[in-house]
Amino acid sequence: MSVSEHEARGALAEIEAVTRRGQTLKGYRYAGPILMVWGVIWFLGYLGMARLSPALWGWMWLALDGVGFAATLLLAAKAPAAAGGAAGQAMRTSLGMAAGVAFVLAIVAVFPKHDLLPYLALPGLFVGFIYTVLGIYLAPRYAWIGVTLFVATLAGYYAWPAHLAEWLAVVGGGGLFLSGVWLRSA
Repeated sequence: MSVSEHEARGALAEIEAVTRRGQTLKGYRYAGPILMVWGVIWFLGYLGMARLSPALWGWMWLALDGVGFAATLLLAAKAPAAAGGAAGQAMRTSLGMAAGVAFVLAIVAVFPKHDLLPYLALPGLFVGFIYTVLGIYLAPRYAWIGVTLFVATLAGYYAWPAHLAEWLAVVGGGGLFLSGVWLRSA
């Protein structure tokens, strides 16, 4: 019994689809702990913004981001080794994070500082946008995370502006942490 060219192409396409799905699920499992780390960082940072003087925010975020960055590098460096993937994953993760931070810092540097509320919302909107785009192009679960974070940030900005920092600590930080649990369980 021979296999037709059409059947062979169909079988190869199915194998490729299963392989891609497996790689996506493996990627989710490696990304989950990273997202959980950033959920905790986000919770602590926004809680600090709710409780501390704005003069201390930059130093607080610098320390928290340093811890988050180091944890991300450690987790990203482990992921490719365990998956047999490219050795440059940690470097790509680092460069992507650095580009995102530079973009947000550039916005903060050029926009007027008379109202701090938009600066509280900016990271939620930016991260929501990035995850939505990643989800559209790479892995669908990221889109759900991004859209949820984006909408939750806008909801807090307009519905509870006086408590936006607390809102983002609980909904943003908690949401990122729970999203990490969801990805890890994929």
